[in-house]
Amino acid sequence: MPTLSISFSGGRTSAYMAKWLLDNKSNEYDLNFVFANTGAEHEKTLEFIDRCDNEWGLNLTWLETVVNPEKGKGSTYKIVDYQSASRKGEPFEAVCAVYGLSNPDFQPCNREMKTVPMDKYRRDYFGRDCQLAIGIRVDEIDRMNPRAKDQGIVYPLVSWHPTTKAEVRHWWADQPFDLEIPEHMGNCVTCWKKSNRKLYTIAKHEPHRFAFFKRMEDEYGLAGAQSNNEKPRRWFRGYQSVNDIIARSKEPFVEFRDHVPELQFKLDLDESNGCEESCDAFS
Repeated sequence: MPTLSISFSGGRTSAYMAKWLLDNKSNEYDLNFVFANTGAEHEKTLEFIDRCDNEWGLNLTWLETVVNPEKGKGSTYKIVDYQSASRKGEPFEAVCAVYGLSNPDFQPCNREMKTVPMDKYRRDYFGRDCQLAIGIRVDEIDRMNPRAKDQGIVYPLVSWHPTTKAEVRHWWADQPFDLEIPEHMGNCVTCWKKSNRKLYTIAKHEPHRFAFFKRMEDEYGLAGAQSNNEKPRRWFRGYQSVNDIIARSKEPFVEFRDHVPELQFKLDLDESNGCEESCDAFS
């Protein structure tokens, strides 16, 4: 029986995919569930992942990147668990120190903390022929990797069991537990992929959430080979700094609200880079 590696990113969609695969594909594949921790996830995300693991018997593997500072030496990974997983951004800081800050034009964070460790783990334990399932839905197919077939990636919620965000939400409404945070707080709380509306909403109500990103800006703004050593990198689109986000959150704007699409019109304030409540590797 072939092994299918499943990326559990920590959001409702990837959790729904995991349960659907467990219920419908266990007779076709040996299922291996994997979560790659950045150390910057919301604590409720980690609790949700652990609850899914325990409730459903996923036997989930927790990974964290191990960054090699030597030039030409790629990152590897280590296996952790719910108790030992980093919670102070340690893997994230290691990536910033070597590669610099991520932003819409330069994206080492997902590569080094998600894609690389998951890919190496998959090949080490299951071989190059092992496929990887990613939790992208049928209503977000623009996020699919154009090289998915070459990289052994499958999208069950697109091709095997087409599912929309509304259907995922409806399913979770009937479950005995759920992810206990609003959408805009999901996964890496202050991720640069989030829309300005989401970031401003977080900054307005919980500005302390940006403390880690602020420290990374101060310490590693000029780090990485692609830095010109004159103009420091910033995290956010439009060359916004953490201070800019905080300042703009104090100006009038319509806050982000879950389940209220009429407030999000895909204007400049709602432009994103594919982040909802989770961050998918290989997307």
